[in-house]
Amino acid sequence: MARIILTADRALFTDFNGCEALGFGLCMPLRLVPRFVEYRILAPPAPVGRGGRAVFAPYALAKVEAALLAAGFSRNEVLITPPEHIEKVVDKDTAIVGVHVVDPQGLAPVSWTLRVLSGGGVTCTQYEFEKLMEKLAKLRVKYKFKVIVGGPGVWQLRGLEKKFGIDVVFDGEAELTFPLIAKKILNGEDVPKYVRGDIVPSDKVPPIFTPSRNGVVQITRGCPRKCQFCSPTMFFFRSIPIDVILREVELNLKAGMKGISYATEDVLLYGARGLDPNPRAVMNLFSRTLEIAKRYGIDRVGFSHVTLSSALVLKNVVKFITDINGFTESEPIFPQVGLESGSPRIVSMYFRGKAYPWSPEEWPNVVLEGSKLLNDNYWYPCLTYIIGFPNSTPEDYLKTTELIDKLRDEGFKGWTFPLLLVPIGGTQIEGKVNFKVLKDLSREALDCMIAGWMLSIKFSRSVYPKVFSSIRNRLIRKIAYSVTEKAIEAMENWILAIRRNPEVVEREFSGINIRYLPSLIATVIRCRILQH
Repeated sequence: MARIILTADRALFTDFNGCEALGFGLCMPLRLVPRFVEYRILAPPAPVGRGGRAVFAPYALAKVEAALLAAGFSRNEVLITPPEHIEKVVDKDTAIVGVHVVDPQGLAPVSWTLRVLSGGGVTCTQYEFEKLMEKLAKLRVKYKFKVIVGGPGVWQLRGLEKKFGIDVVFDGEAELTFPLIAKKILNGEDVPKYVRGDIVPSDKVPPIFTPSRNGVVQITRGCPRKCQFCSPTMFFFRSIPIDVILREVELNLKAGMKGISYATEDVLLYGARGLDPNPRAVMNLFSRTLEIAKRYGIDRVGFSHVTLSSALVLKNVVKFITDINGFTESEPIFPQVGLESGSPRIVSMYFRGKAYPWSPEEWPNVVLEGSKLLNDNYWYPCLTYIIGFPNSTPEDYLKTTELIDKLRDEGFKGWTFPLLLVPIGGTQIEGKVNFKVLKDLSREALDCMIAGWMLSIKFSRSVYPKVFSSIRNRLIRKIAYSVTEKAIEAMENWILAIRRNPEVVEREFSGINIRYLPSLIATVIRCRILQH
């Protein structure tokens, strides 16, 4: 069997029924996610082929595998497998198990915010990570392999290495450094308990061999805007060579993937030199990708993130992307976009690069005009903004609330999603702020959160059928619609209750548990009594 096995927990090693947006549901506390919903709707099991080899993988694991193969390891020596199959593939030949992590302790911004708003509890992401590590701990007693954990969530595991049986924490990029560490372990040499991966030049990034979950393909790495709260800014900004991108696109489509989605911090910065955009490179990327995709019956390409300032600079490119993909009101796209704050003072202190080439004072207008541009091109973004910047004043929050109200009054189509500031490891803001809870927030901060939630709820009601249209299974899609209807109604009542009295979170919401059928029935009865 394989000497190096690569895996991740169930919250990552799934295709989310073909709808990446469902992954955010796993950021909820476990007690609020019924088992059927988690394991059949949000995170169905990933298929495997011969010998337990995964049919597809989270993109990061596919990249680690590609790095090992490029470094001289054979295909037989490296195996990617889902967590459900780990006991079947680990044996006496196994020397290394590599685990990819994103949110192993439920401390990422979305998870932390949802935990605070719902009264706390272990998230699905934390539960699934710990369940996987329990399996590995039992297997390691017999087979004595080394456990290496890497990925953007490793900062959450500082000080917990012994608890989870982690031999090496691998922080940073894998392509150059991880194969060296693997070879040392296989040769019986000692390795450090903490390893920092070297930055990889773009021409040294090998293409993947295992198809990636839902056809994800990375087109840029890092970000040149240098926001103090964001970890991608800590990496050198590069664009992946187009030949590597197109090889991965074709690999995924040949494997039967039903879509292609670019992973990037800003799709409009592909080919850019720093913050100097390259419109021709962006248009060429989309054109050549779609040339390949259309041969497989795919007529559009998705992407994860865009920046409002980039959109305003490249208005013609935004329109080009819409036209070549055929985005319409009935078939829009839903990128993630950072609004962050409506206060120029906060912009200047923590993320002035996001406004470039405009000034921090112009940022509110950039948000309004940029959002209108996106909406006119059927891009319906999720605008995330941050609560809890150090030294924030009531006036800062009022400016953000006023900006959200202007978006609402102008008919904005999209979500405005508040996130509590999290001191992510490796960011410039680490150590300057603590994890916030509701009782730490001023009335103005709470009102600012509520304004965004209410606008998001209104939009969710009108758009969720379009968001879930990519769910392949018709029955699962129908169930997802029904669950979402109930969730939106519950969320509205939840937010209204917080508006009246934030203490309701600890007094009422923290006791709700719908994970198992008996507790679900008890909760329904309890809610009926409370309503009367």
